[in-house]
Amino acid sequence: MTDRTDSTKLRGEVNKGRPPVEETDHVDGMPVEELIRVTREMTARISNEDRKRLQTEASESRAAIQSGVPFLLQQFFIGKSDLDEELQRRFPTPPLLTSGTFTPPPGKRARRGFAQFKAQDESATMTLDLQGIDGAFEAHFGYGGMLSLTFVMGAIADAQRRKFLELVRRHVGISILWTAKRWERDYMIFIVQNGFARIYAFSANHQTAACRLTPEAFRQLIQWLAGFWLTDADTTAGREEAAGDASSW
Repeated sequence: MTDRTDSTKLRGEVNKGRPPVEETDHVDGMPVEELIRVTREMTARISNEDRKRLQTEASESRAAIQSGVPFLLQQFFIGKSDLDEELQRRFPTPPLLTSGTFTPPPGKRARRGFAQFKAQDESATMTLDLQGIDGAFEAHFGYGGMLSLTFVMGAIADAQRRKFLELVRRHVGISILWTAKRWERDYMIFIVQNGFARIYAFSANHQTAACRLTPEAFRQLIQWLAGFWLTDADTTAGREEAAGDASSW
């Protein structure tokens, strides 16, 4: 009896110095169900804002566009489909790319740039060949050392590039990188969730490709693009704004 009492006291003494175990149905004091509800509402609000913004972008370029809106985008613009969910349905398991190499390094500027991201087993790659500072580049998606799809982005207006870099720095959101010809030329859709990015490429020749980037790889990609597309003043302002956004989370 004494041994059992002593062991109980000993466990009590040991547990005194331990922090209380957080209830499994709470996160930072908030019930998990409430946290899920708030997160879903915020994501839906941002998705709706992105839909309206992209719909406006498409309308502004109507004079330069001859063909109709692709069905995927049309359904998103009119609110009949969730673009994120639809793309995940079409591309359920895109490869996760974790490591990147850059020429020049992120934050530097040159006449031409080259960036490549690889999966951990090097079975899949995404390569960007940036040509000058007018936004033109080629994106190559490779798989298995045998297949490669190339997407050619023409010149992208300066204002469009700056707006894109601003939007993809958000924790959650949908951004499209395209030229004034919109879907009549190759374009890319970026969907960010908590730092992870899913990247989808579409061509006028009906080719499509997709991959995912880890938060660190995606951060490096944005920093690398900003080195070509932003002036020093833009870069400073972007850092200050990003710091302000981070402090509000």
